[in-house]
Amino acid sequence: MLLWLRYFACLMLTLAFSQHSYAIEQPLAEQLLQRSIVVPQVQYQITAVELSAEELVRDRALFHQFNDLPAGKATLRVTAQQALWLLVQLNNPFPETWQAWLHYPFLPADRLSFYQLQPEIPSAQLLGKTGSLLPYSERALPVRGYVQSVSLEANGSATLLLKIQDASLLGTELRLASLPILLAEAQQQLLEDALLSGVLLLLVLTTLYCSWLQRNTALCFLAGFYLSFALVLGILNGLAFNQLWPVYPELNPVILYIAVGSCLLCLTLFSRRSLLQYAGSRARQLNMLAAAAALLLIFSPLFASGPLKLQLLFVSVSVTLSIVIIQAIYISLTTELKAAPRYALLATLGTFCLLFVQTRYLSGFAEWLNLAIFLLLVSSALLLQPARSQHLN
Repeated sequence: MLLWLRYFACLMLTLAFSQHSYAIEQPLAEQLLQRSIVVPQVQYQITAVELSAEELVRDRALFHQFNDLPAGKATLRVTAQQALWLLVQLNNPFPETWQAWLHYPFLPADRLSFYQLQPEIPSAQLLGKTGSLLPYSERALPVRGYVQSVSLEANGSATLLLKIQDASLLGTELRLASLPILLAEAQQQLLEDALLSGVLLLLVLTTLYCSWLQRNTALCFLAGFYLSFALVLGILNGLAFNQLWPVYPELNPVILYIAVGSCLLCLTLFSRRSLLQYAGSRARQLNMLAAAAALLLIFSPLFASGPLKLQLLFVSVSVTLSIVIIQAIYISLTTELKAAPRYALLATLGTFCLLFVQTRYLSGFAEWLNLAIFLLLVSSALLLQPARSQHLN
């Protein structure tokens, strides 16, 4: 296990540093030959979902209500009755016709429509439709996110309009790339995602093995946490939809809440079985509150709308993880239970994994958080090793 983790660590470090090796300003054409770029000067508007692209373009007063997207605004909250419109202008820096690819990387979006504007008419030509509510086979390319090709004349430009729908949260980042670069970056992302998934599955097996050696049922709940966390990660990076339910897109709007709730419930039960055996009634009551919050999130798709589900997600994660981490630190410092510090660290690392993956995919899209999650998982594996060695000796 440790040998495999060393190999994974070296590869993850190589991938992480390779993504930040372009610090020198370069002309746009040279940048596009090396990597995808973030589309600058994106404008946005939120309207009623019933509004069509043709109505928006032909209503000049409404069309002029687009605003510049604030810098650093990675996500916007919407409801099921609203649609987010993004307006961008793409320029061809090459002296020949260029087949550009516009990439929208936010996977949870329910529906996404691409339009090319023709200002002289005015009208909006539909280029394509996609989204998480459509089968995986209907996507233009097998990449993380949604893409649309646009043909740009030599040194020409095109204005594109995107209509994006979701019941809770939408990303605002758009990227531009050529097809070879887009596919190469997709392969690198797939490699990173596969490595993290592989480490998680190894961690599940290692935890179950340690549980069997020690006859410790608490570690079974920890293994359940790692397995649920692997599902959460697969949902957010798209691997789960691609591999597990590609023809059942109706699962996408609800499965994330169920998987995160399962993570929180397993972590709460692990804390209860490993750390709260000798704690007072107040600590057990707080643990039951955390378990109730996790169960509420698991069953939220049955009664909650999109914004309420998102609010429950953030509240349940905050409440459960706060209770688990505070109790873990307190009990490890005040009890004489021999394994308390190690169990407390395992619970703490699990909480940080959930927080980091939420920030990585739903808030800031920071690539370096993949490496941070990987290091937390490696640390968790190292914490499991001493108990196994002691038992074997």
